[in-house]
Amino acid sequence: MNGAEGFPSRLCAEHRAIEALLRQLDRITTRRGTDGEALRLLDALRRLLEPHLAAEEDHLYPLARRALPNGEALADAAVHTHAAIRRLLDRADDGRLTPTERRHAMSVLVVVVRSHLRGEEEQLFPALRVGGAPEDLRRCERRMREARAPRAGGPVWGLPPGAGAIAALRDGVSGHRTSGDRHSP
Repeated sequence: MNGAEGFPSRLCAEHRAIEALLRQLDRITTRRGTDGEALRLLDALRRLLEPHLAAEEDHLYPLARRALPNGEALADAAVHTHAAIRRLLDRADDGRLTPTERRHAMSVLVVVVRSHLRGEEEQLFPALRVGGAPEDLRRCERRMREARAPRAGGPVWGLPPGAGAIAALRDGVSGHRTSGDRHSP
């Protein structure tokens, strides 16, 4: 592999895990699930999104700025969207919201996150595969992987390294809270 074909495999896998949580949030907003279910899924989404967004901002967008003619604009737009996603997460998690207000905030969050993921996969990733040097793509992928290396204490429930997105999804679905929440992504 020259570095471009599978790029960025880790982010795409995380996008699938994020999308799975978004589908669950969709179900809650349409069937009027309990506020507890909503808050549990929002927490799981936040635990999955925060390191994901940070890795993109620290490694992917600097690469886009360097490698693409329109990279500055693409990266700026993505960082702006990340800020909006963080605000929407905070809004949906606001304890003062009524269940109806929370469902609305969650619906908006789902639309914005899905749109962002789609934009990255349909525009940014293909542009980087074409415009990025293979060695830069491999380095970016490696740095994103290293940034997410399990902390002391090892992977959650004995999962292998790189299974953080799966663990976060599992925790969100099951409602499982690991001790201290520091070993769960």
